[in-house]
Amino acid sequence: MRIQSWSKLLKRKPLAGIVVVFVIISAIVTVFRLSSRTRDEIIYSSSSQMRSTSPVELSWPLPLSQSKESIAIDTSFKRAPVGEEQIKKLKMIYPLLDTNGDSYVSIDELRNWIISKVKEHLQGALRENIFLFTAIDMNPRNGHVSWLEYHTWFLKKNGNNNTKTGDHDEMHPELERSIKEKIAWDKAAWSEAAKTDPDFLNLDEFLSFRHPESSHTTLLSKADELLGEYDKDADETLTWEEYSLIPSESLLVRYSENKRQEEFNNFIDRNRDGKLDKREILSYLDPRNPRHAHLEAVSLIQISDTNKDQQLSMKEILASADIFLASKVIDTETNFHDEF
Repeated sequence: MRIQSWSKLLKRKPLAGIVVVFVIISAIVTVFRLSSRTRDEIIYSSSSQMRSTSPVELSWPLPLSQSKESIAIDTSFKRAPVGEEQIKKLKMIYPLLDTNGDSYVSIDELRNWIISKVKEHLQGALRENIFLFTAIDMNPRNGHVSWLEYHTWFLKKNGNNNTKTGDHDEMHPELERSIKEKIAWDKAAWSEAAKTDPDFLNLDEFLSFRHPESSHTTLLSKADELLGEYDKDADETLTWEEYSLIPSESLLVRYSENKRQEEFNNFIDRNRDGKLDKREILSYLDPRNPRHAHLEAVSLIQISDTNKDQQLSMKEILASADIFLASKVIDTETNFHDEF
């Protein structure tokens, strides 16, 4: 009876049919929105996290180098094992480095390649973070990853599928030494990243744990630590005298003693007021800062350029294969993790 009355109504008033269709579509859209709410929240959290890793706009008002700049060779380069596969890899990458096709790699070409690899790594780290966090946060799925959840995932990833959750020897006598060392490293990094709860990490803390170089929180923490330790007059800035006290292994120091003041004046103190505020410190700490890629490119060329023509042939790169394989040119991720 009700269906017949609707039919009569639709015949008399076509507009009513349009209203009915609109109501049905609205209901379907509402159901879809409710069903995808959790997924959207995760995506929003990920995009917010991506924005949060940009502490400053890296518009670079100063040149990346100076015409008379002399950069001391960095003799502390890490070196990687070299075999046939590694040589083959370098030969494949060489044409990509040589963007103008003149059979040589210049400082600019090498710097631009490193910049692109850094960007690729940081973006990949953000994508991996959200998916890995979601995959591990299973027992229960509560928006936090516990050490037990992560540790169980880590053991399975490394081939130990027989471990029962919460019921195994924490000393892991059956594991190789390298895996045990990685577990110890993970525990230390977990303790540093877990700001809100020592046993759990939220999404941003998990990023600081897995990829500290991609985390705004990590950069802010390092800037605050530097100010807290070396800002002697507590004015929230570092003068040259205060900056000069920072050890050479710090991320804020990229030069030996005789070049530090030049770097301070020309490339860290962006507004040239003789002191570093937190924004300037964050800008220099940020791995996306192109100055770092420039310094690495210059150092790689200086140490590999045997004929001193300020560019590299394939022969020169292959002769320094162990250095290039361990640099950000090839192994960007390991470099960052060692730095941070």
